[in-house]
Amino acid sequence: MTTIIRRFVRVLGLVGAMLGVAGLPHALAQDLPPLGQKKIIYTHGPWGSGLTVTHVGAAMLKRIGYDVELKLVDVGLAYQAMASGKAELFSSAYLPGQHQYLNAQAGKVEILSVSYGPVPGGLMVPAYVPASTIADLKKPDIQKMLSGKIIGIDAGAGIMVQAKKAIDQYGLNFELVPSSDAYCPHYLCALYDVKFLEDDKGIYGQSQDYHLVRKGFRTDFPRAAVFLARYTLTSDKISKMLQWMETEKIKPEVAAERFIKANPELVWFWIGDLAEGVEKPASLK
Repeated sequence: MTTIIRRFVRVLGLVGAMLGVAGLPHALAQDLPPLGQKKIIYTHGPWGSGLTVTHVGAAMLKRIGYDVELKLVDVGLAYQAMASGKAELFSSAYLPGQHQYLNAQAGKVEILSVSYGPVPGGLMVPAYVPASTIADLKKPDIQKMLSGKIIGIDAGAGIMVQAKKAIDQYGLNFELVPSSDAYCPHYLCALYDVKFLEDDKGIYGQSQDYHLVRKGFRTDFPRAAVFLARYTLTSDKISKMLQWMETEKIKPEVAAERFIKANPELVWFWIGDLAEGVEKPASLK
């Protein structure tokens, strides 16, 4: 699985580079890729990074002509919904961490493109903690400093599976506690001095989040497929939106709209030739 995903990323990077060189023409009505079906059911989890990616993506899909319905589901249910045709899209497919869900629906769901990455993976602690590796967590003073707990995210998320594996393989006397907001990208990463611990056993490895779609999506939603092939965010951009959400107490959709207004160059790259009336930013003229 990892080898396949890495090859996919390399191909995607080449396509992105070619697009960057060639540039994107402004859309004319007769040049737009066909819309296909009108309604897209877009699944997402409860964690902040997935919400920001989903809300920015939903706003762009609406701009290019789709009706978008958002559905909050557990990770496993997102895969099942797409496999059964009850949903079209999930943008928080954390791989290889969620490979068990992907393998269970082989042939029924497909990787379309990277949604954001690289995704920082591993166990994160405040910079003042005197630890540099995961193995250091076995030291009694460090365990006491961290209250013997590892705060995770949604219980079904792939990174939680990896955290449990890390506890077992490193022999840590820590409790893994599910949460909704203990990961990076996160507002903590933008506001505070934190660090990832070295993973000598290679449990976390290189990970990305992907746009996962149901089988037949490219045929049924050709314009959306073109957009999603271009739509990738980086961890720093997601952390910025999460910072707004935390410090200003705004909703994910409000943070997404602010991000869209602040990044007209990205919007032009994503949908400049997929919707009428998208104005080319002055910085690109």
